[in-house]
Amino acid sequence: MISDVHLGGHAAEIEKQKIESLLSFLEAVQDQADLLYIVGDLYDFWFEYRRVIPKMDLKVLFKLRRLVESGVQIIYLAGNHDIWLGSYLANEIGITIHHGPLVVEHNSLKLYIAHGDGLAKRDHLVRFLNFLFKNRLNVFLYRLIHPDLGIPFAHFIANISRGKGDNPYDADYREFARAKWSEGYDVVILGHSHIPVFEKVQDKYYINLGDWIEHFSYLELSNTQPLLKTWSKIPEEDVTSSKLLHRSKV
Repeated sequence: MISDVHLGGHAAEIEKQKIESLLSFLEAVQDQADLLYIVGDLYDFWFEYRRVIPKMDLKVLFKLRRLVESGVQIIYLAGNHDIWLGSYLANEIGITIHHGPLVVEHNSLKLYIAHGDGLAKRDHLVRFLNFLFKNRLNVFLYRLIHPDLGIPFAHFIANISRGKGDNPYDADYREFARAKWSEGYDVVILGHSHIPVFEKVQDKYYINLGDWIEHFSYLELSNTQPLLKTWSKIPEEDVTSSKLLHRSKV
């Protein structure tokens, strides 16, 4: 389970590192897993015109298609940077798209999964942009703009909305997770903040997936003990026990 790769959103050297790491990770997923969750913002911007999609990182699309063909199910929750996910990824690649939170059960654990945009009290800009961009009239009008103008403009807006500095979402996300625990969820999984977090309180978990820009973090659900790890081409590091990322209470 990963989030916040933001393909196409950074300088060439960062993009190269992201793509190489992501492709090696997806190769391992193909060999070792049967389900992959992408919890928002795989792309820094994604918009489907009627006959055009953004031209970037096609190797990632090809690899995702190979995963589907090999029998791996891919579930993609739209984030605030890829809010306009449409039929192309579903029909041509075979990915299951969800707009909004997802409730699932794995290994006897009840999971609440969401990208997390708009949840924090200070996330005013994202809530406004989501409202603006989901408007059907605005989507129709945007399609009238030539892609050579529309896509660069979208990247400009994405740079404005991308979080800077410290993490303003942490306290609100933890409060949100505790509320969901009281509703019967065992694990609350969010993204959006780009900061990996693994918190266990008795038998409940709050996990933030981090990002694939600086942390290259992912969640593994192979048993009743979820593990937050860091991916690299050398053997992966288990970051679940890191003092910076883990807060455990019993």
